Amino acid sequence: MKTEILLRFDRNGAQDARRTRDRADIALALLVMVLLSGSLAVPCAWSQLVPGSMNVNWDAGSPDCARNPQPPLQVHPYNPKTFIIRENPCSTFEAPFIYLLIGSKRALLIDSGDVTDPTKMPLAATVMRLLPGPVGKFPLLVVHTHRHHDHRAGDAQFRAYSNADVTGFDLVSVQRLYHFTDWPNGLAEIDLGDRTIDVMPTPGHSSTEVSFYDRNTGLFFSGDFMM
Repeated sequence: MKTEILLRFDRNGAQDARRTRDRADIALALLVMVLLSGSLAVPCAWSQLVPGSMNVNWDAGSPDCARNPQPPLQVHPYNPKTFIIRENPCSTFEAPFIYLLIGSKRALLIDSGDVTDPTKMPLAATVMRLLPGPVGKFPLLVVHTHRHHDHRAGDAQFRAYSNADVTGFDLVSVQRLYHFTDWPNGLAEIDLGDRTIDVMPTPGHSSTEVSFYDRNTGLFFSGDFMM
């Protein structure tokens, strides 16, 4: 409930912010509120957050990947419509996390990882199998927290699918996609169908950095911004 109040306040007051520091303060405050609301999500029915599970042990790879080959991807179903995907450390030292959020009309993939070759990292094929309905039919929007290579290298895999809309990662493309006219101020929304994702500019780690807040689960996705 407090998180929603903060989001509404930001929508009304975002145009008054004029410095990147202001956006960072808002994002940090939002993260704190998300963590607080998340801790209350189970016992408090009024929060109306869709629950999920973080009962997962992430694969640490291997000291000798050649002798101990690892599956390239690990998929954790946070809930039936929210998936956390990680690329194995044996496949890329970055071992990035990727997030799939599914609504009733389309799905959102936040970042596409560090590996382009689908024979080494079958990210697109894996994501397509997680979507509802026949493979390659359910609309998918691929976005990025920022433009660094380990968050967008897998884009090319998705261009082979007609149902996937792969967005640009340069600043002009980011501003155009979310209709930000006063960067880094403003707040945007992505409607997935019965699931709304808030998008806020959070430049710092990268000049194109944005963060995402899922009103459905209360999860906040910061990319590398919090680093």
